[in-house]
Amino acid sequence: MDVFTDSVRLESGRLVLRPFGLDDAPQLIEVVQAGEDFLPPNFPDALEAEPLAWFLSEGVHKVQRFGLGIHLAVTDRSTGGLLGTIGLFKVDWAQLTCEIGYGMRTSARGRGYATESLTLISDWALRDCGLYRVELRALTTNHASIRVAEKAGYVREGVARGAERDADGVNRDMLVFSRIASDLRRGGPAC
Repeated sequence: MDVFTDSVRLESGRLVLRPFGLDDAPQLIEVVQAGEDFLPPNFPDALEAEPLAWFLSEGVHKVQRFGLGIHLAVTDRSTGGLLGTIGLFKVDWAQLTCEIGYGMRTSARGRGYATESLTLISDWALRDCGLYRVELRALTTNHASIRVAEKAGYVREGVARGAERDADGVNRDMLVFSRIASDLRRGGPAC
């Protein structure tokens, strides 16, 4: 099963989640120049025209072409401005599971955009893509991301001890959250 073959565009009241394209280059250059820290590790940090153009036209879409995940730009519905990124990764079609990751620009934080985009893509993954489980991990010290997960209906399952190695080579604990398909039918997770 692979439902990532078509172009994906998800819309909510304030947001549009859509594929990255060449038109995003100026805003991504601005992000890199400002030293913002919300981009996933596979996004280029070099401001060279040719690698950036390749990445926006080809590279960022490779995981989708192989059915392994999807990276989407989180944009303001009225202005088209880039607010952040969100994506599914580690998609396992045999188990119908995946992980999710997101990041918001500094100027977009604290306004509910992360919760809105997380809810939108999670509902799509569980309802329209046929996935059964979406897992989210957050550092135990990332209180903002923990609040976003909880507001988006994710259930806290426990702590993955030492699950992420930081830039200093120290393994950090991660909280594990999930939403599953039956959460949609119940109108939310059971408490």
